[in-house]
Amino acid sequence: MNHPARLALAPDEFLAWESRQERKYELVNGIARMMAGGTFAHTLIARSLTIALAARLKGKPCQPFFERKVSMPRGNYRYPDVVVDCGRNAMADLAAKEPRVVFEVESPSTTTLEQLERLEDYQSVASITTIVLLAQTRAQGRVFFRDGAGWRSISIAGMDAAAPIDDLAISLPFAEIYDGVEFPTPDQADAAPGKD
Repeated sequence: MNHPARLALAPDEFLAWESRQERKYELVNGIARMMAGGTFAHTLIARSLTIALAARLKGKPCQPFFERKVSMPRGNYRYPDVVVDCGRNAMADLAAKEPRVVFEVESPSTTTLEQLERLEDYQSVASITTIVLLAQTRAQGRVFFRDGAGWRSISIAGMDAAAPIDDLAISLPFAEIYDGVEFPTPDQADAAPGKD
C-alpha cells in the first residue's frame, strides 16, 4: 500500500487517519509527515533510555514510553523518541495524557530549522518540564529545564557525565544511555555523506 509522504489534515482528522496507517506520522502545521526509520545507534540509545528510565521510575506514577504521540497546543502531534508520561491513561488513548519529560536523539539528517520547530513545540506544552536532546555520534547532550516562565539549558558531554532530570529526582548516566554505541572515529565522521 502506498502512503503519501505528506498529507494535509486537521488535528481530529489526523488522529482518525493515522490510527489506520501501518507507519507512524507526525502532524506539523497541518501536514502529516511520515516518520523515517532511524539508524541502529539511534534505536539503541532510545532503547537504553527507556530501560534506564523504567528502572528508576518503577512503581511510580510517571512512566517512560518509546515513541508515544504528544499533542501540542497549536494542533501539532509529535513522536519524541522517548516520553515520560505522568497522566492516567485509558487503554484507548492515542496520545500521552501528561507528558513531563521528552527525549530526542538527534539525527544527522534533521535540519537546524526542524530541530528548533520541534523544540518550540515541546516547550509550548504546559506539562513538559524537561527536554533532553542527545547526539548519536558522540556522548553529548543538552538538557532544557522549565524555569518559571522561561527555559534554561545546560550542555553535558563525556561517558562519565549524567543527564539530570530534576523534576523526577533522577539522573541518567551517559554510560547507561550510550551503552553499546560505537562512535565514529574522526576520520569516519569527516567521510560521512553530506559532511561539509
